[in-house]
Amino acid sequence: MVFIIIVLKVTYASAGEKDITYSSALKFSAGIVAAFSIHEGAHAFVAGLTNTDMDWEIGNYNQPFAFTEHSSSDSKGAAINSAGLLSQAIGSEIILQSEKIDKNDAFVRGMMAWNIVNSIMYSLDYWFIRRSNQRNGNTYQGDIEGIEYYTNEPTANGFALSMLGIACLQGYRFLKTQSWAPDWLKGESYSVNFAPLPSGGLVMAYKFVF
Repeated sequence: MVFIIIVLKVTYASAGEKDITYSSALKFSAGIVAAFSIHEGAHAFVAGLTNTDMDWEIGNYNQPFAFTEHSSSDSKGAAINSAGLLSQAIGSEIILQSEKIDKNDAFVRGMMAWNIVNSIMYSLDYWFIRRSNQRNGNTYQGDIEGIEYYTNEPTANGFALSMLGIACLQGYRFLKTQSWAPDWLKGESYSVNFAPLPSGGLVMAYKFVF
């Protein structure tokens, strides 16, 4: 929420006239909706790849829009539940590394705000709040709780910690791209690398210099 407030406040402050401010707010909101749709779409996409049936509901599992999947194996269930947050991390990385994308555009700011805040809140909810991520007898709700359900608690904790760390670093890097950011914040202090895993999948590694 702090990230969203900072970005919105600066957007409004630099907008000038009211019609531009309203336009920026609309584009910012559209960016949030787009990022949310990509998150949910990633779940559906992986479910389709794994031939898994899904049921979608509005206002269920303490979520505005939620799914119930019927995975036939642990690996499929874990892949489906991890797809949403992974799509956010990958999408944010594409935005950050693409020179053609305007990082100061209100739509892009909305997408990045959702990707960063949602990832952080998911991890905090899994560890402390327990509103969206819950175990209900032999069933579960929440993406990270779903990963625990199909794997184990250490794996879910590692995933949550990874998503939290990536979101914080991406948020920091995104703030550095903003036109209002001070010069001392804009220095290059990171590198990102992707590498395939022998067992399948992909690992994303950060090198961050304080």
